[in-house]
Amino acid sequence: MIIGAEVVERYIEIMNELDIDALGEIFADDVVVRLPFAPDPVPKVTEGKEAVLALYAGFPHLVGPLGFHDLVISPLATEGEFVAEYRSDTTMLSTGEPYRNAYISTFTVRDGKLAAFAEFFDPLVFLQAQGATVALPA
Repeated sequence: MIIGAEVVERYIEIMNELDIDALGEIFADDVVVRLPFAPDPVPKVTEGKEAVLALYAGFPHLVGPLGFHDLVISPLATEGEFVAEYRSDTTMLSTGEPYRNAYISTFTVRDGKLAAFAEFFDPLVFLQAQGATVALPA
């Protein structure tokens, strides 16, 4: 059984490979994923392994392997709690545009499984990579 920061590292590895089936091995049955800055129609909260895996199943159709790098994992005061900083370097498949974002995420690891995950990223960078234009008001 993998523990602690190793679970976070494994999550990053899986997303760099976009091996969505492997996520089922590290997610707890009651996993909760929070994406508070995700643009619509992406849900802000998804609960339960089946629902989370269904959400992640769309990733290989959206982006190439995420190319997460510059990973720094720090334990928090509560056992099993971690914060991670990392960056992505991939391509948005629908546009061919580069997608490079910065992330701060929190992870809760329980019994060697990822029980909760919250990812914070810049949604404007995500939207621009999908072809949206963002302009300041005149």
